[in-house]
Amino acid sequence: MGALGILLVCRAIDEHTALSGFASDSVIVSGIQDILIVGLMQSGFVTWIVQTFLGRPSKYLMSLLRLCFPVSLLSAVMDNGTVTSMFVNIVKMWSRKIKTAPSMLLMPVAYVALLGGSLTILGSASNIVLSGLYTENTGVRLNVFEITLPGLFCFATGVIAMYFLHKSLPERGTSDEAFANASEYTVELLVPTENAAVGSTVAESGLDNVPGGRLIEIVRFDKEVISPVPAEEFILGGDRLVYAGEVDEILNLRRTNGLVNANHHVFSLSEVDRSRRLRTGYIKYGSPLIGKKMEDTSFESDNNLTLVAVSRKGERIRQSPREIVLEPGDSLLIECPPKGGKDSAALSRSLQFFESDDTIVVGRKTVIAPIIITLMLLLQATGVLTLLQAVLLAALAMILTGCATTTQAREGIGFGTLIVIACAIGFGKAIQENGLAEVAARAFVKLSAGSPFLLLALLSLGAILLTTFLNDMVAAAVFFPVVYQCTMLADCNVLPFVLATMLSVNASYASPYASPVNLAVFAPGGYTFMDFVKFGVPMSLVQLASILFIIPLLYPLN
Repeated sequence: MGALGILLVCRAIDEHTALSGFASDSVIVSGIQDILIVGLMQSGFVTWIVQTFLGRPSKYLMSLLRLCFPVSLLSAVMDNGTVTSMFVNIVKMWSRKIKTAPSMLLMPVAYVALLGGSLTILGSASNIVLSGLYTENTGVRLNVFEITLPGLFCFATGVIAMYFLHKSLPERGTSDEAFANASEYTVELLVPTENAAVGSTVAESGLDNVPGGRLIEIVRFDKEVISPVPAEEFILGGDRLVYAGEVDEILNLRRTNGLVNANHHVFSLSEVDRSRRLRTGYIKYGSPLIGKKMEDTSFESDNNLTLVAVSRKGERIRQSPREIVLEPGDSLLIECPPKGGKDSAALSRSLQFFESDDTIVVGRKTVIAPIIITLMLLLQATGVLTLLQAVLLAALAMILTGCATTTQAREGIGFGTLIVIACAIGFGKAIQENGLAEVAARAFVKLSAGSPFLLLALLSLGAILLTTFLNDMVAAAVFFPVVYQCTMLADCNVLPFVLATMLSVNASYASPYASPVNLAVFAPGGYTFMDFVKFGVPMSLVQLASILFIIPLLYPLN
């Protein structure tokens, strides 16, 4: 939006071009698809898929294959970022059962979701964007299965490559493991009745903070739980003060302030007050908490929670958690009400949670939801309905059959993502109208020396490189005008080049920031940027080779 605003102020584009993306079919289809995703999840279909196919494999290859089917099947009809987020917690629990480090499975799950997203037009937002732009420029509507054949080939080569490359994956602990021994660094101290602090406020007594830690809760009369603790809260005799931080410093506070040990430690992950609980949240890319210290924000009081600890790259940071400058991917151990805070919607804008409080029952709706999706795909594939008409009808059917309520449907729509798509489409049109796309296209055509195959190779490589630095949805919208101009200048068939671009922007493996799919596993897997480079670059090269083999084989380039 900022980029479009600058172009608009500088009069490089007009209002119609800037806002054209908001009226695009691609944006509407992506929004309605979110309702279909909610229906599949709430109906119990996803739960049934997981329970049916995971099992207890004894070898890594079998673990990978068992993950491939449910993840790729769901990614073919659901947004692959959503699928990955759903499987993060599933894989973390499953990895314990099969005695495999989660870091050996989470990145492959993300890559399988990206590969599965290449099996249909609905598999990823970038596919929907490119399909919409193709129709807008050529007048030809793509079949939802148009990309399936080349997508299946790339999927097969990608899974084989992952198996041979899996030794480059790190065997690393997760942030949950870093928090697993929370009782070792959270201490409960009792205020004696005749203590000097009795009658003073928390701030006046100096009991609110300790070096390397802080007061996170007061338990009063063994019933009342005060958390977060305001500075003006009075200390009473018999109060139990719960501190998080460096144990040595907390015990030193005990000695200097005349406190005594309470009966036991609190906040082991298996022992939390029934009215509150511990959750692990991950700092989203773009979160307003990035670059800030928790003590400088009102985040805790606004959301009725307390920060207990911070983990980075799978290891807990041993300093006062509220004094840590937060970074994307940091894992926060927070203590909060059962539902996560006073305003769960506001909380979710800053943190990503992967666990769910909802109990989803497998039953009659578990059969109805996939039938609706199947009929939707068939009606579009046979040309009876357009993609927009098909997803609208399917979303209505999900609500009428009770697979999703109207509230769940409304709350399930990712408006932030839709704004990104709309702005990216507008920016792509700006590139096309101002001639920048043609300048870039002439450079590509010149480098190809008249060879359609070489042009395909250059454009596919360009799309993969662009996706390494840009979100895949943005890369798709921005790069399409260049691809289209290239086919016009070189007198080539547009379709194979657009399909190759779809496959290329989905091959966003080499950076954690290239796709929401990669970001979803970045913090939970305890990965570093270089982990994605080591595993992702070879994967990208394999995909590039697969694209250049299968696309000319299935489609004439000119």
